[in-house]
Amino acid sequence: MIVLGIESSNTAASCAVTSNEKLLGEFTLNHTLTHSEKLMPLIVDLLTSLSLDINEVALIAIDEGPGSYTGLRIGAALIKGMAYQNKIPIVTLTSTEALASNIQTEDIPIVTMIDARGDRVYYGSYMRKTKGITCLEESQLATIDPLLEQLADRYDSAIFVGDGSKKHMDRIIQVFSDKGKKCQFSYHYDDVIKAYSLCYLGLEKFLKGDYVNPSDYVPNYLRPSQAERNLTNDR
Repeated sequence: MIVLGIESSNTAASCAVTSNEKLLGEFTLNHTLTHSEKLMPLIVDLLTSLSLDINEVALIAIDEGPGSYTGLRIGAALIKGMAYQNKIPIVTLTSTEALASNIQTEDIPIVTMIDARGDRVYYGSYMRKTKGITCLEESQLATIDPLLEQLADRYDSAIFVGDGSKKHMDRIIQVFSDKGKKCQFSYHYDDVIKAYSLCYLGLEKFLKGDYVNPSDYVPNYLRPSQAERNLTNDR
């Protein structure tokens, strides 16, 4: 089963193609948020390099967010059109879930943090077991200081991953240390969501019957657009 994964929720534009669980190819660019220019050429180049036609794609897995409003909107418009025209079902994954899949350590909470500007982050927490990843806390928008107090009270130790964790690293270390708790941080490479993760996780969901029709897909912004925030002075 050929699966096409699309990532556009943050600065990285990424696409990957798998055959069942085997990675056939992946392109990732992590340089400025210009997905309107980069994403479609990446997809076309990848399919061409693999001598595949879009009609051979049986499933599209996409990051539904949270993340950049612009990036999510561009990815949604592109994939909805592609999937609708070719009658391809869509599976959606959250940004935090896809990010957590980069961490292979088992039996320790994985806290994903994506920078939402200012002192806020999009976060979720997960636990990897032998059979896969379990969600401990769903994706949500939170202010960093009260969030860290809650996390340090809840977990004796945790692995932090995502650009939000690097931005607030000193604060995380301080809060966990003050409470006698332990914290670890991912490598920078693992802070970037890879489209392969979407393919892998998406196939699992699809086989369980969890997918949506292209016309029903809506990104999960978790936060109004910048224009809407400006109207309410919510920066």
